[in-house]
Amino acid sequence: MEHEFTLRFRLDPADSASDVDDILERLGEAGCLDALVGIGAPGKIVLDFTRTATSLAEAIRIAVVDVESAIPTAVLYSTEVPESGEEKDAVLMEKLALMESLMKEVTAWMEGNQLTYAGAAEKLWLKPARVYEITRMNPENITIDSLVDILLRAGKSVHFGIEESTHQRYRLADLMADMPQGMPRVAGWDSMPSAGLETS
Repeated sequence: MEHEFTLRFRLDPADSASDVDDILERLGEAGCLDALVGIGAPGKIVLDFTRTATSLAEAIRIAVVDVESAIPTAVLYSTEVPESGEEKDAVLMEKLALMESLMKEVTAWMEGNQLTYAGAAEKLWLKPARVYEITRMNPENITIDSLVDILLRAGKSVHFGIEESTHQRYRLADLMADMPQGMPRVAGWDSMPSAGLETS
């Protein structure tokens, strides 16, 4: 899932005096190819990201790490997220949260065994680039099923639990039946088709 956000950093005087092309090259090598970079005000740099990750928080966290690896002296002083009128798909968000938890388990397994991307890839029958994307919480081109398979290869046991949703759903017809008889009704109400009404 793509997330848009802006990160603003203050630069050390030495980096402020650096060649712009040098800074851009360092950011590109660190994985910031998905950002528009603005170097205008002295001692400051602005990056507008469009980053794929399982959550906005994870996208921002990884982007900050990338920038700081490219420019170790950079200090984050502002994070901006544009307001969006689009409603979030609750089912998609649940799936992404589940994928993120599985990816974190893979990452923890790697760290616990002190494995490099290449070492983990060999044990998991994957390409190093795929392992790298998993550690960056990138959900593109990967499924829950494949993550379960990866964890099983890592010697992990994976279990899922099923719970009732906290959201209650009501049929419109049932709500109408519960109304007091004296309740005024909107013209044409009775002719409306029954639909699921969700409340939280």
